[in-house]
Amino acid sequence: MPLIQPSSPSKLPRRLQSWASSLLGICLGICTLVGDRGALSQDNLGDVDPNTIRKWVQDLGDRQFEVRDQATAKLSSLSNKQLELLKELLASSTDPEIIVRLSSVVAKLKTERQREIVQVFLRETDVEKDHGLKGWSGFAKVAGSNRSSKRLFLQLYDRYPMLVEEPLEDPKKAGEFGLGVIRGIQQQEMGRSEPDKIDGLVVLYCSCLASASEEFKANLAAMSLRVLLRAPYNQALRDPQAKRAIESMVEIWSQNIEDSYEQTIALQIMLEANLTTAKSLAVRMLEASAKSGSKDQYEPRDLLKAFQVMFRFGKIDDIPLLEKWFENQDVCEELTGLNLPGAAPPQFPPDGQRPLATVELRDVALLACMQIADVDYRDHFRSLRQSVLWGYIPNSIALPAGSEAIREARLEAWKKARP
Repeated sequence: MPLIQPSSPSKLPRRLQSWASSLLGICLGICTLVGDRGALSQDNLGDVDPNTIRKWVQDLGDRQFEVRDQATAKLSSLSNKQLELLKELLASSTDPEIIVRLSSVVAKLKTERQREIVQVFLRETDVEKDHGLKGWSGFAKVAGSNRSSKRLFLQLYDRYPMLVEEPLEDPKKAGEFGLGVIRGIQQQEMGRSEPDKIDGLVVLYCSCLASASEEFKANLAAMSLRVLLRAPYNQALRDPQAKRAIESMVEIWSQNIEDSYEQTIALQIMLEANLTTAKSLAVRMLEASAKSGSKDQYEPRDLLKAFQVMFRFGKIDDIPLLEKWFENQDVCEELTGLNLPGAAPPQFPPDGQRPLATVELRDVALLACMQIADVDYRDHFRSLRQSVLWGYIPNSIALPAGSEAIREARLEAWKKARP
């Protein structure tokens, strides 16, 4: 059977001749493009002559679509070693067509370079090497030099690449950057744009870097407190794979929080994220208040929270500090009575004062000591109720007026069981 030969364009109807010629031109263009790509793949793409690259960039603005498309393909096939030159050419371009096409090429090559650098950075056993990620040195100072810190550091890349690619070690600049992020969060909330947990991580990071700046450290720490108190910004604190790095940063951040109420809020943030660094702040609060002349620095309710943290995270070495409070009768929790809802109201004593059930600082200090020393505190605090966040509910250990005998019995039991 003879092969079927394609008809010559000259023998086709006139309407189809133009279509056939166009199709032939497209096919030739594709063949040329494939040939160009094949030639590029055989060469070292990082060694393409810069003048050739400049010519391809100029071709992006050519009148003919085929020329523009071929130039785009050639530039996209380059190695990311040529990225800096392409970025320079993009910055100096004024032709809209060139800008659009070259921007796409630059974005593609930048993504490829980021992926390569990140892979090498994570595999590197020497945690001090940054492999071009210059922001790592500053981040490692506050988060520690370890693999979990590396993973946490790279979470900044998509939203804040400048913090990954460039160092941010000047405390003043870090403070300004952190305040800028907080202003951005406020604008996001007003505009109802999508919030991101990475914003909270960046605010925490900048607060740590700004610790050496008297101008920014206190203000930024207080403002970041209000950010990290809310979701989704506090979600970054709860990453179990980065807990070691987060605790290191939170430790630095909390040292810049001076107000007693704000310190109590910071304790809450740390407990919600199950960070053991809450104990450092609790110890600082108790030590500062125990010193002479500083008793008015903290409200008893604030110190109550510090004792609850010690109940959860305290160690044997902390017992001497807690024992200093065994004589402190300041009331940190108060009830109007122990009657159940709907029960008859308590009788008023002759002096007209309503009987109160109270929790004193000496009560919570003793309870924390028993918990730390593994003494069965339920033999002495029988009504205690547990709290997922704070360890226990304070009003569940309240005692009515005239309960000194109970307190004395507890103290004697502690003296016998003390390690």
